[in-house]
Amino acid sequence: MFKLTSTAVDNGRLDIRYGSNSDDASMIEEGIPQISFPFEWSGEPEGTKSYAIEYMDYDNAEDEGVIWIHWIAAGIPADKHEFAEGEAYGTDIIQGHNSWALPYGPYEHIPDKYKTGYGGPAPGRCHTYELTIYALDNVPELKDGFFYADMRNSIEGHILDKAVLKMKYGG
Repeated sequence: MFKLTSTAVDNGRLDIRYGSNSDDASMIEEGIPQISFPFEWSGEPEGTKSYAIEYMDYDNAEDEGVIWIHWIAAGIPADKHEFAEGEAYGTDIIQGHNSWALPYGPYEHIPDKYKTGYGGPAPGRCHTYELTIYALDNVPELKDGFFYADMRNSIEGHILDKAVLKMKYGG
């Protein structure tokens, strides 16, 4: 069974330090939480050649009218089975645009360096987040800065299995 777990999620709640409510100001830049939480996976299906990740906040649609993409990544090697705390940055994986790249309102002046890769949770109220890892039978041909639709199109028909970890944060 393909399974995704995290030591940073306890009783369905993400540890406060991995979002905007953290007491550690060094973990937040431009109002965006920068330190990714640790997670690991196991039980991937035979024939897995790579993984892709999406970290989403579907509750954000009620607040701002859009589902929030916190992190999308692809080209994760088949022999990798974990991300350590903070490892979302500085890795050799292919990272896509997050929703901090929105070109309007409070997001239009966010520096480009925060528009791809990981950007942690910063809700005004409690939201439910979903981290999904896809086991793929290919290595998607994407480049850094890809968009969500690019990833979805490149993995379509190549998903062997997926594992989901739900967590709450905020409130």
